[in-house]
Amino acid sequence: MTDVLNNKFRPAKWEDVLGQDSVVKSIRKVLKNKLSRAFLLTGPSGTGKTTIARIAAAECKCEKQNIIEIAAAIYTGVDAMRQVVIDSSYGGFGATENKAIIVDEFHRLSKNAFDSILKAVEEPPPHVYWFFCTTEIDKVPKTIRTRCASFTLKPVPDDDIREILCD
Repeated sequence: MTDVLNNKFRPAKWEDVLGQDSVVKSIRKVLKNKLSRAFLLTGPSGTGKTTIARIAAAECKCEKQNIIEIAAAIYTGVDAMRQVVIDSSYGGFGATENKAIIVDEFHRLSKNAFDSILKAVEEPPPHVYWFFCTTEIDKVPKTIRTRCASFTLKPVPDDDIREILCD
């Protein structure tokens, strides 16, 4: 039942994101002014970190086939991240060559995996956007945190959830 609700009510555009107005406004401003290509989204489970990363990737003109999602809980090691860095150096397919790399459960990477992506996060190719989603910001090395535009999501208010469920 939860999966059905999650998919049914998952926002696909900024206007549909509930309870994260200041985060949405800030991310859109950073993207518009091209202030960063690396984003760190943190907050409790279910607050929309990955969803916001997907919407931001679309705003960066990343086509669906050029959005790479990585489950860091599964691909924790340095070899997996090195391969992502290598793959990111190539442009995407389609109308634009932009690529977005969304790393979910980012805090689960090994120390060596974090080290292997540091340079790519610090100086990404002009067509690459990084989105790191985590519930445990303290486990993300400071060397990565300081190279990202960081946003903290709050739990969505119960009234907002009730409103969409009762419509």
